[in-house]
Amino acid sequence: MASRQGVEIQARSVDEAVRLALEQLGLAREQVQVEVLVDNVPYGGEALVRVTPIRTTQERPPAGRRSSQRVEPQIEAVVKQVVRELLREMGFGNCEVVAVDNPSVIELGPNDPPTVFLDIFGPQAGILIGRRGEHLAQLQYLVNVLVNRRLPNWTRVILDIEGYRSRREESLINLAQRVARQVARSRQPITLEPMPASERRIVHVVLRDHPDVTTQSSGEGDQRRVTVYPRQ
Repeated sequence: MASRQGVEIQARSVDEAVRLALEQLGLAREQVQVEVLVDNVPYGGEALVRVTPIRTTQERPPAGRRSSQRVEPQIEAVVKQVVRELLREMGFGNCEVVAVDNPSVIELGPNDPPTVFLDIFGPQAGILIGRRGEHLAQLQYLVNVLVNRRLPNWTRVILDIEGYRSRREESLINLAQRVARQVARSRQPITLEPMPASERRIVHVVLRDHPDVTTQSSGEGDQRRVTVYPRQ
């Protein structure tokens, strides 16, 4: 039986890694979410991908960290209503919108705005994730704009779809720890694939207190990426 946590496969190309992962999971391409973790093929290296089965509506992500913030129920209700209305207009009206605790390793601080975490489940909801979460990021931006037109005080909405962010964060944590071990052994820096700011932050946080490595972001725009260096 295929693991519901997915697999990470290293191969000579992204396509080859995906093919091997599908064989191992016993699933078709449309039944999985593919994340390219490392692609050093253009530089003579190999590709590393994580292939994860898409969850069904009956599955739920594990409970995360409970925020010290307590968002008022009426605010949460407004946020959920906005998301449901938007999904209905997009043709995803049969999706379920669920409020969840903060699932991230990055806890909210005292200076963070009131934050509502929502997860969306439903038939074909995975389409809304997009390549490397691009559609999800755009949807989250739109939700935040619409929500804050209705609320008197700024409220942040962190949107997820069928636990994608939690799975992606788990992948990033595993990747960061694995790369840190390689850098510590080889004493040579390793540069990761370009990532959005939220994902780069996860890598920085995971390795912040590592005794053997340090991290630094470089590049511009959507090509900004994290490099893991041996600590001097």
